[in-house]
Amino acid sequence: MTDYQNTFSLLLDELQKPDTSTGEYIVNLRASISDFEKTEPSKPPKLRIFLESAEVLLCQIETAKSLFSRTLLPHIDSVEVSVNTMVRTALRESISGIYTIIDPQAVNNKNLVEVAKSAINGGVRIVQYRDKVNDRSVFLENAQSIQEICDEAEVPFVVNDAADIANLVGSPFLHVGQSDLPVKSASTILGRARGIGRSNNGPIEASESEYSGVDYLAIGAVYATSTMGKSSRIPVGPEVVERLVQSTELPVVAIGGIGAENLDEVRRTGVQSVCIVSAITMAESPERSARSLVDAWNSG
Repeated sequence: MTDYQNTFSLLLDELQKPDTSTGEYIVNLRASISDFEKTEPSKPPKLRIFLESAEVLLCQIETAKSLFSRTLLPHIDSVEVSVNTMVRTALRESISGIYTIIDPQAVNNKNLVEVAKSAINGGVRIVQYRDKVNDRSVFLENAQSIQEICDEAEVPFVVNDAADIANLVGSPFLHVGQSDLPVKSASTILGRARGIGRSNNGPIEASESEYSGVDYLAIGAVYATSTMGKSSRIPVGPEVVERLVQSTELPVVAIGGIGAENLDEVRRTGVQSVCIVSAITMAESPERSARSLVDAWNSG
């Protein structure tokens, strides 16, 4: 029996005692614990199913704190800690490999949902949808379509900036910039079983982001780039990326000006993930380009 299973078992044993009976609520709590355990995070889980069951359980745990006697609180707190730890671990371990951003301004007039599908078919492991031009209804429709594709491929889906859209489609991650919604406010909207990543242009911003409670750190631009309005950013270079990787336990995503010509240099910094946009999404064949980059990343 694993540590978390033992923790859950202890709480369930306590709930069996006559003086802790609160009828239907106990039945629901026990069912939620059972559903959560079935997702078995070490397999790994289908991330979104796991996070949804975790969110239900965490909400019920919060209610349990006010319903049950003080003698049960240590058991309830232990379950809460276990669930939170498992959620954070699953989210952070999912940030790995080639990451791309689907943006209507960076798909070379192609259908952005089809570009997302092609990138995933080429082996991309994380997909973010960023949209600063379309109406919210279009944003929502596209996000739902891309989320479905990601679910089928078991690829984490990230919504850029829009916490409301992320909530509506149930994306595992929200990504925010330095001037977007603060991390704590975004977390309040999303709930406790969702991940947040944040853009950083250097170690100071990265340190502030880590302190705010993010689940991954994006650092860049690593090299000069004009993609998505980042031409004014001063490149941080791979040396800064490497220092950040060595100073944090969070997964680090390198971004900005990265392509086949410098991918190996970035990989050697030790980053868990690298975000490549135009070399994939603007390519004649996003699938073929993604596959080439994925092979290069995996061969190192």
